[in-house]
Parts: sequence; C-alpha cells; structure tokens
Amino acid sequence: MSSDWAKLAQEKRDSLNALIPQEWKLGSIPSAEEQRDVTEYIRQFLSDRELEITETDAVGIVNQTTTGAWSAVEVMKAFCHRAALAHQLVSDSIR
Repeated sequence: MSSDWAKLAQEKRDSLNALIPQEWKLGSIPSAEEQRDVTEYIRQFLSDRELEITETDAVGIVNQTTTGAWSAVEVMKAFCHRAALAHQLVSDSIR
C-alpha cells in the first residue's frame, strides 16, 4: 500500500512538470546550498519586459493594462513564466 501513494505522488509530479513549456524548463538546478536566493537567481531567465511586469505592484499593473501598454495575456505569461521557474527551483518534483 505504501508504494501506491508513492506511485501516485510521482505521477502527479510528472503531470505538473509536463505542464511547463519546454522553453521555460531549466537545464540544471543548483542546490539550495549553491543558490540561497531563488528570487535573484530567477531574474536571469526573464526578459527585461517580464521583469518589469512581475516586479510592478498591482496598482501599476492595473494602470499599464488599462492604458493598453501591457496586455492581460502578456502579464499572465510573465507571471506564469516566473512561477514555472520558481516551481522548478523550490520543488522536489524535478530532482
């Protein structure tokens, strides 16, 4: 019975990892000892525009999307990209 939960857990991890677009997958993942600050580490994988979007507060995002400077899709993709990177760095699912 204990292997049943382990198999289900692995299947769930695999299904979550399969949802990450290939271009967002990290080639290698540093250990927690090597990279203590994942927030700073993630920045290297994001475009300048993604950084601007994901580091803007909610009021700023509303202003930018309301004026049409940023599209809702662009904002959503930037946050999803950042979240996918963070997931890979802090999750045991990739290791």
